[in-house]
Parts: sequence; structure tokens; C-alpha cells
Amino acid sequence: MALKAGHVNDFSGSLAEAIENAMKTEWQTVKGSPMPDTDPADRRILFVAIAQGVLSYLDSHATDAINTIEYDDGIGGTSTLTIESVDFNVTL
Repeated sequence: MALKAGHVNDFSGSLAEAIENAMKTEWQTVKGSPMPDTDPADRRILFVAIAQGVLSYLDSHATDAINTIEYDDGIGGTSTLTIESVDFNVTL
């Protein structure tokens, strides 16, 4: 499954939707009341922009983030696998 940043018109199941849900939860926790729904369209533009920026950055720096994997070799030791290329399968 691709990592989906989302768009204002394609919000469901996206990182932007997860950011919005986290914002609602944190708002409730900190403020003690539900987040006002005064202008969800403007807020979604912000969340989509953040999600697209984060996933674009991760996608272009994937090999910087993951370059080795250490694993159990099955005979009582560990081995290291060097990763030359990573594809996060990002959908912007």
C-alpha cells in the first residue's frame, strides 16, 4: 500500500486525515473541548500541505533514513544488509 499524502478532494485514508484526527484529539486533551469546526476547508489545505511536504521529503531522502538493516541470521548471530535504494511508494 502506498503512503498517501492526500488532497483536499481525496482526504480519506491519507496522512492529512491522520494529522487532522491527531489535531482533534490533542485539541480535546489540551483545551478540554472539541476543536471548533469553524473552517474545515482552510484547515484541510494546511494539513494536506504538511502531509505532502513530509512525504515528499521522506521520499527524496529515503536512502538517508534507511541504509542498513541488522537481522538474525538464523544460526545464532546477526548479519547486516546494506540498502542501496529505498522506495517508500509515496502517492502525492
